[in-house]
Amino acid sequence: MKEHLEIDEDEQMSYYELAAKRIRNIAPNLYKEMSQKSYKEVRSRGQYEADTILIAEYYRRVGGFLQHLSKGGTGIYVGMDMLIGYRIPDDAWDNFVVDFPNFTDIDIMLMKMSSIHYLRWCALMDDRNSFALQYPDIYEPIIKLFERGGGRISTHHHELVGGFGGFPKTILATRGDMNPFEISESALEKIIEEVLFAEEYV
Repeated sequence: MKEHLEIDEDEQMSYYELAAKRIRNIAPNLYKEMSQKSYKEVRSRGQYEADTILIAEYYRRVGGFLQHLSKGGTGIYVGMDMLIGYRIPDDAWDNFVVDFPNFTDIDIMLMKMSSIHYLRWCALMDDRNSFALQYPDIYEPIIKLFERGGGRISTHHHELVGGFGGFPKTILATRGDMNPFEISESALEKIIEEVLFAEEYV
């Protein structure tokens, strides 16, 4: 009965409220003092392989949106809301940490910026913005990455870097031509298991 009530509650929540719930549930302990640890201490090779799939799928979805807007590319820190003309309020950063105190000790710029833009995108969906409604799940891969503990990412020169290797900091519209990547929990866990299995026989 409790599970049924929780499902009903989620169904009655707005897009923004559902997004806020996900952001508040990102566990800060996954990222505490992470910058002081090596990549190997943070995650397994299999987990990094799964992270790669999530990032690649995010790039693909953004690439498709860029094609829709007839834009050639965008930076990794630029939100979808900004691509359609919205600006970040001056107090957005300060208000974000107040509303989501679990991010107070998470010193990862990409996580914070992506989360802010994700929340704004969901607010636009509530406002029935046509662009947001056509691309409701564009942030799903990157938010799932953060939820799974894969957010230790930084930018260095022209690259997005982490234990997975590197991605270009600029997302090109041509990414939208790629085939979709499967990012279900079962698919990601299968990747981790396959890497673990392969490591046992090396």
